[in-house]
Amino acid sequence: MSIIGVNIGCYSTYVAGIKDGGVEVLANEYSHLPTPTSVSFNSTPRPMGYSSKQQAVPKFKSTCAYFTPLLCRTVEDHGPILDAIPCQVNAVNLNSDAKDLYSTVTVMDSKNQPITFSIQQVLAAFFTKLFTIAHDATRVHVEECLLAIPYYLTVADRHVIMEAAQIAGFPFIKLINETAALTASYAFFKKATLPAPPEAPKKVVFVDIGYSQAQIVLSEVHQLGAKVRYTKHSREKTKLDARSNRRAWLRLADEAERAKKSVCAASTKTIAQIECLMEDTDFKAEIDRTLFEELAAKVFQAFENLVSSFIAETKINPAEVEVELVGGSSRVPLVRSIVEKHFGHEAKTTMNQDEAIARGTALMAGLLSPRVRKTAFTLEDFSPFTVFANYYNERREQRSITLVTRGETIPVKKNVTLFIPSVDIVYEESRTAKRPEFYHIANVVLSRDPEPNPHSVEPTKFRFPFSYDLSHFILNNGCIRIDKELVPEEPKEPAKEEAPPAKDEKGDAPMDQQPPPEKTEKPAKEEAPPAPQGPPQPRTRETRVDHVLNISNGVNPNVNQEYVTQENDMREADAYAIQKAEAKNSLEAKFFDIQRTLEENADTFDATKKEGLGQTMLQIEDFLYEDDADYKIEDYSNKLEELKKLFNEARLPGLQIEEAPANAEAMDVEPQVEEPQ
Repeated sequence: MSIIGVNIGCYSTYVAGIKDGGVEVLANEYSHLPTPTSVSFNSTPRPMGYSSKQQAVPKFKSTCAYFTPLLCRTVEDHGPILDAIPCQVNAVNLNSDAKDLYSTVTVMDSKNQPITFSIQQVLAAFFTKLFTIAHDATRVHVEECLLAIPYYLTVADRHVIMEAAQIAGFPFIKLINETAALTASYAFFKKATLPAPPEAPKKVVFVDIGYSQAQIVLSEVHQLGAKVRYTKHSREKTKLDARSNRRAWLRLADEAERAKKSVCAASTKTIAQIECLMEDTDFKAEIDRTLFEELAAKVFQAFENLVSSFIAETKINPAEVEVELVGGSSRVPLVRSIVEKHFGHEAKTTMNQDEAIARGTALMAGLLSPRVRKTAFTLEDFSPFTVFANYYNERREQRSITLVTRGETIPVKKNVTLFIPSVDIVYEESRTAKRPEFYHIANVVLSRDPEPNPHSVEPTKFRFPFSYDLSHFILNNGCIRIDKELVPEEPKEPAKEEAPPAKDEKGDAPMDQQPPPEKTEKPAKEEAPPAPQGPPQPRTRETRVDHVLNISNGVNPNVNQEYVTQENDMREADAYAIQKAEAKNSLEAKFFDIQRTLEENADTFDATKKEGLGQTMLQIEDFLYEDDADYKIEDYSNKLEELKKLFNEARLPGLQIEEAPANAEAMDVEPQVEEPQ
């Protein structure tokens, strides 16, 4: 059994697991901790991670990288990140008359034919890569997984991720906000330095700057738990001019990323150059940190506005909070300078900037698992949206009540009691959004019309219990019908006169068979006459009724089985291709081993059979290096068995061992014992 936590970033992804009683970040097949968030579809097996990232430029039409921002469907302009995605992208149309629900990508497959995948299909393919990394590192199958995602994703967006998990065959994946996982990581791994209740908790501000977004969170931490108090984020929305030559643009973007890292690591100038960028023209530019900050002035200004508005909205005293920088882009010197300028003191980097969220996610996966021994630790999160419950009154007029307010602590349970057996749960933003279905959460209705209660003295009410958990799904826990009824008393039946005991026809029974004499009871005290009863009082009766929960209108109600079938077919093809490659490698290894043996020990083979073995070796060499599209695993296995058989037949029955001359003196070797140093 394996429990893992995953932090899928726009640029790279980290997988952490519970191992040997601790949290460890798991390495991929290249022994690297980060895995590029990239999938290619141009060959079988599908290249993913590093192998896909290497094809982002030469095979850009088949590669989908940096795709995680497409999971958020409430942003009209994703900004330059769409230009960074190598393949053709079709983002969700947010016009009011649009009907598409998911972003899609169009890639070229192994047959150089265009094929379109939805964003959840791309994510499902990448899930298989992450679970392979976890399995190879732990040697056990993953059975529990917690996935960290940006806090601002709506319920509809989260359903897309859960659909991807089902397409990939991992329905047990659960979600947690990145800000909550980051807070948990700090609180748990720094427990010894934190105050213990009932002391006031320590306030910490986490500034997370990634490849495509920035998030700031205010948290309160102590030895027994943590609480997220406030969050805010921003995304860069300045559209870049993608050149007509797509390959040249991607090469330029890679070189710009390399130059950015160089000028941020050192204050010296660096040379950005690309040979034959386009039209036989070389590109060369000199850049230093000052020029870099001028070119990215709009981005830095947006980040500074984010920090200043965060301080203003939270009304915190910057001197009273500790500031931690995390995320890959937090290494940019100007980012640190902006944070320290607004908070008035040094920003710390005591946490691992790249792995902090993944470690916190794996930690919470273990704490939430029923299979792991628990420790005294609680986590409370922050509701980033205001949630309304919409309903219609008796006059068919739409009304709303607030279910959860922005900033409210979760997990939380709420009840909605209405006179109408139907309720719609939505975000506040649905009132002004062009496509309100992306802000729709759920709809609850009864499975059939309620029957009237003839004894009700008041209109029937319906109570809908809801729970808001750490995964930020708002779940319905049923529907309860409430009737205040006045049940009429049943008429009392007249008392029946007791009949005299019938005598036995045969006369009295013998004395030994006579029933025992009845015990005479002592006369009880005379009871007071009953008080006069008033009119009957109504009573409240609660009955659980059958209901139907309809998930968000922003997703399809059922997982597309065509997606599941397509992913299963591609996964089977990948597995077969891997087995075929292993069979080919085994044949190739044996071929070179025999070839080396023939060259070094030619006299150990039968001369007549050696010639036949040589002819077979030539045939196998041609077989190995020609197009293998039509070959199967059995073809390589049969060739391997044939080669082994001919090799064993060509070997001489025994080896001739050269005897030492009779007059040779024996060599006396005395054992030497070395003294330990």
